[in-house]
Amino acid sequence: MAIHSTNDSGGPPSGWKIQLFANISGSEPFVVQVAIQMTELVDASMIPEAKRDELREAILAITFDGLMPAFEHLKQIRASARENVPELNRRQNYEDFTISLWRAYKDLMPRAVKLMGFDIGFLFQNDTIFEKGLTAFVSARPKDLTPFRPYLRAQRDKWQNELARFRNFLEHKSDANPSAFKSRYEPSHAEELFDAAWQAIAEVLAALISMHFPPGVTLVEIPPEQRNAALPRRFGFAMEGIPPSGV
Repeated sequence: MAIHSTNDSGGPPSGWKIQLFANISGSEPFVVQVAIQMTELVDASMIPEAKRDELREAILAITFDGLMPAFEHLKQIRASARENVPELNRRQNYEDFTISLWRAYKDLMPRAVKLMGFDIGFLFQNDTIFEKGLTAFVSARPKDLTPFRPYLRAQRDKWQNELARFRNFLEHKSDANPSAFKSRYEPSHAEELFDAAWQAIAEVLAALISMHFPPGVTLVEIPPEQRNAALPRRFGFAMEGIPPSGV
């Protein structure tokens, strides 16, 4: 399976040119839960229609301009682990992967979040600014946003700060000792990092979109064992008096 794209070239849609965009299955969990489910959640929200269009495009940009390029580099990393690849090429795969993944998380996700009326720029600052910004962020809607305190701290501690340091080393050629980043060139580390980043993106977007749901509607998580393997949706709705259903 692969993902195709098309452009409005005038005339009926049946005449539009279709081209192969990426050899990535549309059933990949990150595609389903970010590109597909987030736009569906937006459609179920009370966000004004004009703003919805912008938000949908911003969410798709996270996937197409950030996560998909990172995933393509991850595929190369997987292949290089099985083949005799020159060290220069092998290392370049990890470095390109890191830069694409950081772009998805640090540049593209906050743009989508801002269209929902939130600013998470503090997430990428030093500890002092982060804590001050987090307090202001949660104070805006204490009841709804309180869970973000431990959640965002955990993301920074577990993987985000490490990814940021490595990305800064690659982009700015800092004075850091290159040997300190040796573990960043391991396939298992890249796999874990990709999963951590895209899942955090999905969780942040879903939680903030749900702030715009109609009264009586809440976001629920579909248990892993109940997800369709062909289209592994993770999120669903719960309405007062009605059993939860998948989106």
